[in-house]
Amino acid sequence: MSSPQKNRRPYKKATVVLIALVLILLFRLVEYIGHDKAPGDRFVIMRVIDGDTVELVGGDRLRLLGIDTPEKGELFYDSATLFLESLVLGKKSRIEYADKRRDRYGRLLGFVYIEDTIFVNRRILSAGLGYLYLVKDQELSRPRFKELLLAQRVAVESKTGLWGVIRDYEDKYIASRYSLRFHRPGCSSASRIKQSNIRTFEIMQEALYEGLSPCRICRP
Repeated sequence: MSSPQKNRRPYKKATVVLIALVLILLFRLVEYIGHDKAPGDRFVIMRVIDGDTVELVGGDRLRLLGIDTPEKGELFYDSATLFLESLVLGKKSRIEYADKRRDRYGRLLGFVYIEDTIFVNRRILSAGLGYLYLVKDQELSRPRFKELLLAQRVAVESKTGLWGVIRDYEDKYIASRYSLRFHRPGCSSASRIKQSNIRTFEIMQEALYEGLSPCRICRP
């Protein structure tokens, strides 16, 4: 005859499995919120970490969606950080999310608005202090990402900020048909692209115009 303790073991295991499944579902519900959440949450920005990341009252960090600004030690890092501070520090913000609420580092991801009219992500690109940074091809079909691409095109054409710097240009630039990044020909990432998938651009502006962003390794 089996003891009551042994009979309870299957139920304990089932309970543990059930709790684990609930936690996984809750995590996914926090991470993925769909396309129609509006209006966005409102937070006060208490600290600017760099040109595309801020800290909110309460401790959460927010990464501005769809853009990438220079890293510490790179040209225009300080300018981008100070510009963002001038726009948002100590102010109440409205945040619009896309598909994912958080990235793998736990940071919130969103489009930031100040006073409901100042689209901060776009302002940074208009000032030539960052790059458009897309993750999926279909993002360009959405209004907010289209706004960002247009802002970048205008900044590039007017040689504003980053785009007014004299560079060592290459004879061509390389990208994969299945990637949203472009590279210098000698980049280690470019060397791994299959020949049949290679796209070439005579000038960097052609890649930028399509919404591709510079490789973070070779920094075109």
